[in-house]
Amino acid sequence: MTVSGFLSGHGRVAGFGGSAQVLAAAFAACALLISPPAALAQTPGAQAQAFSYSVELDVPDAYRKLLQDNLEIYASRENPRMNADQLRFLVGRTPDQMRELLATEGYYSPEIDASLQNRSGAWIARFVITPGEPARVAAVDLELRGSIAEEERAARLARMREGWPLREGMVFRQAQWEQAKRNALQVLLLERYPAAKIASSRATVDPLTRKASLQVVLDSGPAFTFGALETSGLERYPRSIVERLNVIEPGSEYSQAKLLEFQARLQDSHYFTDATVSADIDPASPERVPVKVQLVESQSRKLGFGAGVSTDTGARGQVEYKDLNFMDRAWRLSTLLKLESKKQLLSADIQLPRSPKGHVDSLSALTERTDIEGQMTRKYSLGAKRSHVAGNTETAYGPQYQTEHVVIAGAPDQSNQALVGAYAWTRRKVDNLLYPADGYLLNAQVGAAAKALLSDQDFVRTYAKATYYRSLGKNGGLVLRGELGATLAQSRLGIPSDYLFRAGGDQSVRGYSYESLGVKSGDAIVGGRYLGVASAEYVHWLAPAWGAAVFYDAGNAADDLHDFSFVHGYGAGARWKSPVGLLKIDLAYGQETKETHIHFSVGISF
Repeated sequence: MTVSGFLSGHGRVAGFGGSAQVLAAAFAACALLISPPAALAQTPGAQAQAFSYSVELDVPDAYRKLLQDNLEIYASRENPRMNADQLRFLVGRTPDQMRELLATEGYYSPEIDASLQNRSGAWIARFVITPGEPARVAAVDLELRGSIAEEERAARLARMREGWPLREGMVFRQAQWEQAKRNALQVLLLERYPAAKIASSRATVDPLTRKASLQVVLDSGPAFTFGALETSGLERYPRSIVERLNVIEPGSEYSQAKLLEFQARLQDSHYFTDATVSADIDPASPERVPVKVQLVESQSRKLGFGAGVSTDTGARGQVEYKDLNFMDRAWRLSTLLKLESKKQLLSADIQLPRSPKGHVDSLSALTERTDIEGQMTRKYSLGAKRSHVAGNTETAYGPQYQTEHVVIAGAPDQSNQALVGAYAWTRRKVDNLLYPADGYLLNAQVGAAAKALLSDQDFVRTYAKATYYRSLGKNGGLVLRGELGATLAQSRLGIPSDYLFRAGGDQSVRGYSYESLGVKSGDAIVGGRYLGVASAEYVHWLAPAWGAAVFYDAGNAADDLHDFSFVHGYGAGARWKSPVGLLKIDLAYGQETKETHIHFSVGISF
């Protein structure tokens, strides 16, 4: 209403030409319409006081969190505009929300009693929920359509039914229903039919009988086959690297597992910092789909320096050079110069790219000098090896020629040589390679040499090692370790020291110096033909990255089983989950020598 209209309505003045009193009265009336009197408005104290309420749920504990996390009445408690009228509205609609949420858990006929009370100025919304009996699966109907052949259709349907999680008689839950449909679709997507889809799905629930009938219709779409390789991102390295790692044959059936295996091979090859393998899925062109490989290359040449210290071999400095494209053939050249207090070595290794069958061939050369427990050894070796990794298992085999000259304090010098054919098997199954808490590590080796083939002695060397990890409670862990070794020969004489055994040190029997347990010869300790080590350790984690350990070790090495006897070491230490692996610092007492030693190491020995 305008001012002029208000005045005209009272019949006094037809415009703005009347008395001042009339005009004043008119403006006052308008002010009342625009803003109510102060007595009718909220006081400043009332405006500052926020409206609050609490919610009480009387419901089985299994469903309490589901309701608390998803009901609007909980989320609205922080709404600054909430008032009593809005709360009443929320209380009225909350039972319907509860029914929808409980239906996802299979309860379609719950009894819900809702009430709102004001107790001494405190608003309380209370809900009493009786879920009742859940709906259960009464029938499951799976149907597969599309271009899939009849025989294959039956096999795929059998796999779908085998992996279907909602069996007859089970409670019908929405999450399991969605997962069941995804499982059925994956039977098609992962092999041959990547364009498959769910044509229709329906779950019919009768609240009265509490029975659910499920129906899913899947469309396979066309069968896909792989085509040629399309590679992008190659500049430094030849295309042959990618081709040798490729496990996909043109014309073969589509398989997501093959794409992932190819991608993993590329990522593990060290030639690339990133690798992505994919195939375009177009139902209109399902035959010979190109396999697309996108690569980001690594630097081909790297020079590294390192320094450190070990309680076993003393202070260490090293220089390492790597060339991933040696002689422009994608051969991997690795050279290492390592200088330690007790060991010095120079090595070179050439590794060929992985073959299509997953084999990696390599050649190695090494010269090393060691001076440990009165035995000074200079050795030279040449070797060839073929290794293969399949899942958690790695195998390696090949020949190695080694010659050495040994100076033993208080005993005659020795010169030994051997051409050994060796085989090694390793299996790693742990929850975390850097900080294992559950799982195991296994390693077994066998090697043989004969006088007829560049060896000074006939012998067969066998060795096995096992480490077992088991978490105990929330903060505890157990580590069990064992080693057994035997070199079968008439005598240890003529056998290079690498094929004999010594014990002691932070990765062996703690409480004793590095490789101080073995066979007494003159004033030195040398290797024997038999080895046995056992260890038990308990770690208690005081913080996520820090722990304390107690341990007991036993072991020894001998040249004859009749002379073998265990020596014992025990103590305590600290553990830290460092960025490069588990750091261990131990204080150990050797019962045989009655000496105390400090040991530390990083990572796991395998």
